[in-house]
Amino acid sequence: MDNPPRDPGDYRTIRTAADAELKIQRSRFLAEIHPAADEAEARSHIAACRSRHHDSRHVCYAWRIGHGPALQEIRADAGEPSGTAGAPILNVLRQAELTDCVAIVARYFGGIKLGTGGLGRAYRDAAAAALEKAEVTWIRKGAEFGLDLPYTLQKTLRRLLDAHRGVLRQETFGESIRWRIWLPAGEVERFSTALESATNGAIRMRADP
Repeated sequence: MDNPPRDPGDYRTIRTAADAELKIQRSRFLAEIHPAADEAEARSHIAACRSRHHDSRHVCYAWRIGHGPALQEIRADAGEPSGTAGAPILNVLRQAELTDCVAIVARYFGGIKLGTGGLGRAYRDAAAAALEKAEVTWIRKGAEFGLDLPYTLQKTLRRLLDAHRGVLRQETFGESIRWRIWLPAGEVERFSTALESATNGAIRMRADP
């Protein structure tokens, strides 16, 4: 499910690989899209695609890997006229705001030239068709913490947790209540400050939940 982001550190990617095929003027465009956590994984998918389609005229690709200032974008026309393959594939990923994935399109030439405009549209549409079949998701960046709290503060701290978009992952009861919580990366410091204020410093988060 493609849930909307809840924190500036969240990012959008795909869960599983998908593929599609388009036939345009007797040429076949076989597209696939894969999750890729780093460049090595992206290149591994590209190499596997080249092996599967060793008899195709071109195997073109683009990837987006990383987040924020570390975002890396790579595209390759693989022998097609400059800008007609890698760039349209990359634009599909950009427009979908995806990262940590690679899109690859293998072309089997059908004997009819498509022209630069037609070629660009064909690569774009093939990549988009594969993306339509992929499961897109938001990855929420955050961290887990432990809390020990008295029963008298349970409702107060639950409201505090909700206000900072936290999630109560586990709750156990004894002489006091022990929580294992998850907080979005952008809320950790703010929650810690609010917690100290609400409890006069009596309760602090543990980094080892």
